[in-house]
Amino acid sequence: MGIDRRAPGSASAAQAPGVVGGALTDAARTAAERGALEEIVAWRARAVPDAAAPLDADDLVRLLRDLLAALGLDPAIAAGVTVNTVHYYRRKEILEPPEGRTAAARYGPRHLWQLAGARLAGHLGLVSLAEAQQAMRGADERALLAFLAARVADARARAALRRPGATGGDLPAAAPAARALPGRAAIAPALPTSPPVPPAGPAAATAVLMIPLPGEAWCLVPAAHPARRSPAAARELARAVVAALCGDDADHPG
Repeated sequence: MGIDRRAPGSASAAQAPGVVGGALTDAARTAAERGALEEIVAWRARAVPDAAAPLDADDLVRLLRDLLAALGLDPAIAAGVTVNTVHYYRRKEILEPPEGRTAAARYGPRHLWQLAGARLAGHLGLVSLAEAQQAMRGADERALLAFLAARVADARARAALRRPGATGGDLPAAAPAARALPGRAAIAPALPTSPPVPPAGPAAATAVLMIPLPGEAWCLVPAAHPARRSPAAARELARAVVAALCGDDADHPG
């Protein structure tokens, strides 16, 4: 599908695991996505017991908010979603055509999964709306639910990172998958793969210092990193970050 933010069950998805305390969490992320999927399916059985029942745009908005609340996600994600949002996603072909037109249009559960997946993708910024459209358009329900479960895992990891005083031990297993940029190093909102002191066990976590940066960016530095004690080491780390982000352009500013 051309998207390197992993979705479980997709053979073409990039295999870029998250990292916790220097230990790869590929299996843990898969488990977290599976757990999110089970929660979504359980919610559907309660909130939409009849998959054939027609839904209108207002129903989609109501169900989206109920779903995100049931999953324990930030209510702000759905706060701005209205019927106009549904129509906008429809015009952008993120939502597939409903049955009927205008006020008589009727949707189904797959439209709800597309709405929820696109909304989470746009909120997180890890997957663009164009990429979400590409991943979900024409997909079967299993693939739609897998895409949504992966975005739920991403949202939970983002929320954990933003908790005051969070450390590597606070991160959920579902650290967002790496996001590759053309000609650049992969960007993974997770802990470093090579902490200065290897963890004692495969699931051990390394305490980190979280440094907020402009543009909602974060820098995670192991608490024992030399850059915390040495200006020279800090400058070397800064140069390494610039090189990782900019590649060959780092040597040619401007």
